[in-house]
Amino acid sequence: MLVEISWHSAGSRFAPQIPQYCLLEASALMEEDMEDMEEYIEDRSSWSAGLFEMIYDGLLLIVVTLHVISTPYTKVEESFNLQACHDILKHGKDHGQYDHLQFPGAVPRTFLGSLMVSGLAYPWQLMGLQGPSLLRWVRFMLGLVSVVMHANLRLAVEAEFGFVASRLMALLTMTQFHLPFYMSRTLPNVFALQLATMAQSELVFGSGYTCLALLGLAAAIFRCDLLVLIAPVGLVLLWQRRVNFLKAAAATALAAFLGASLSVAVDSVLWQRRLWPEFEVLWFNTAENKSSEWGTLPPLWYFYSALPKALLGALPLALLAATIEPRARPLVLIPLAFVALYSFLPHKELRFILPVLPLLNAAAGVAGARALRWKGRWRRLATVGLFLLGLGSMFVTCIMTFASFFNYPGGLALAGLHATECNSSQPLAVHIGNMAAISGVSRFLQERSDWQYSKEENLSPHALSAKGFDRLLSEFPEVPGYHCTAIVYGFSAMKLEPRWPGLNMLLSPQVYILARAQDGTTDACNVSTHPKWSAASRPEFQALSPLNPPCRPK
Repeated sequence: MLVEISWHSAGSRFAPQIPQYCLLEASALMEEDMEDMEEYIEDRSSWSAGLFEMIYDGLLLIVVTLHVISTPYTKVEESFNLQACHDILKHGKDHGQYDHLQFPGAVPRTFLGSLMVSGLAYPWQLMGLQGPSLLRWVRFMLGLVSVVMHANLRLAVEAEFGFVASRLMALLTMTQFHLPFYMSRTLPNVFALQLATMAQSELVFGSGYTCLALLGLAAAIFRCDLLVLIAPVGLVLLWQRRVNFLKAAAATALAAFLGASLSVAVDSVLWQRRLWPEFEVLWFNTAENKSSEWGTLPPLWYFYSALPKALLGALPLALLAATIEPRARPLVLIPLAFVALYSFLPHKELRFILPVLPLLNAAAGVAGARALRWKGRWRRLATVGLFLLGLGSMFVTCIMTFASFFNYPGGLALAGLHATECNSSQPLAVHIGNMAAISGVSRFLQERSDWQYSKEENLSPHALSAKGFDRLLSEFPEVPGYHCTAIVYGFSAMKLEPRWPGLNMLLSPQVYILARAQDGTTDACNVSTHPKWSAASRPEFQALSPLNPPCRPK
């Protein structure tokens, strides 16, 4: 006998009754499940319940914001969208000034995500935010959108599995490093993550057709590899009888067509040639298999390295969910199928699997909630186990966060150069070397309108000397005719040690700041005699840089 359970929540997008596939057999409903359901219905009748639940989303936003503050600079993978945000905000319709026309990258990317984030940040530019402060606000707005999408998924988990599961999902996400860290970073993967998280909300408690349409849209615009996610999601929806095959295929194809059309219309203008960026990316990665030029990893790397690092304490809980909670099995099987299929691509990076991490966290929250409904000794063991998993995740996250704090020497070097040369009225020509360019420098940091910034590539020390730049942010410690002014240290490795706390952060010289000598002499950088900068020794150049007065030409 089937029992149909339904409830309605004021203002909730999940007002319709629970879908047919979620109905539970009466014999499977234990006494504690019915008590939880009664508590859920009672809580939903209180207007304050929704406000209380928003605290969990607010806490996640705080974690994301802390990452923005402590590590405001960006890596090379984020550069296209970040430079695009800068150019949209500063140059507007003057497309000839855009960075991508000079540095197009290996494959073209869409401007649609950057246009969205720039639109959200534009009011703050009108209020006077510029440079590094505007950079932080762009990243904050992107992080805010990511958190809102995550909150949407949490609400779906709440509606399908209860308050405890949704709360645990939020707490587990907060204690991780990678997902909150990436939520505010201008990667195509993050824009795809946002739409994928919306789709997963529909998968958990909503329309299967909307779920597939959102995934099709995300695949056509931001990350073509989401085609690999559409397959297992579609199979699960067909198995659950939530969609008709022909209608589902039509909805997915129509959404993908509309997304591709929008991308072609916008990106052809900004790239100044007719193109569909994600098709070129798909061809580059599959037909030409050129992504392997950026390195390859073993086939099982995602399973033994990436997923454990990304999920931390949520990983055993997600696997447990597939065992003890039948309704949560699709939340585990879909991501694992996606990762398994993606593993055939030789070039692997953790950010490629970001779109499925929220679904695994949801499954982990469901498993934790089920374990907390056990009785007696088992309940106490489950409580202790969840506490230890959370504590362990927080410890590892603190270590990773500390390492990331030192991972942007290029951004710190340029911010430090501006701070130390702020009183100079002399217009300077600054060369940004390769190491500085890939480890934090962006157009948002180029504060001085009277300075000239060059990212000319493949220059040897003698070629740099011949160019006659006034200042260098270089990976070379010695350039003929230049004096060393500072050495910028960045993260190198973690080393295990026998004494507390058991780990030692190893930093190494990565960017050298050099000034042209008036007399033509050379003074090479020496770690024993020249100033050493790092994110810890000079926090005013990174985490606390918004407190510095803006550096403007005199």
